[in-house]
Amino acid sequence: MTAQPRPYITEEAYLEQERRSTTKSEYYDGQMYAMTGAKEPHNLIASNVLASLHRQLRRKPCRAYPSDMRVKVLRTGLHTYPDVVVCGQPEFVDEKRDALTNPTIIACTLSRMFT
Repeated sequence: MTAQPRPYITEEAYLEQERRSTTKSEYYDGQMYAMTGAKEPHNLIASNVLASLHRQLRRKPCRAYPSDMRVKVLRTGLHTYPDVVVCGQPEFVDEKRDALTNPTIIACTLSRMFT
């Protein structure tokens, strides 16, 4: 038995589907990858990082976003959801303003430590 090739999904189709979905998926090279939920230790670390950065960025021209802010890596086309994202003047993929293209800091918690 051979594996069936998965159909190529355009970035536009991914964004349309992702914006309607109640779950998150990452996108890379024409494929969507479902994301799993995080456990308590992962969420505590990510929220502590976000809170610390938020305090430090008050009254500065930077913004800190939680894990629901999608990031598009322009060089590779990857769409992903880091745990925390920081940027100055935000630039987005389109007028929907739900996918940043210019993060200056990306923080990701390594969940393998908690399994």
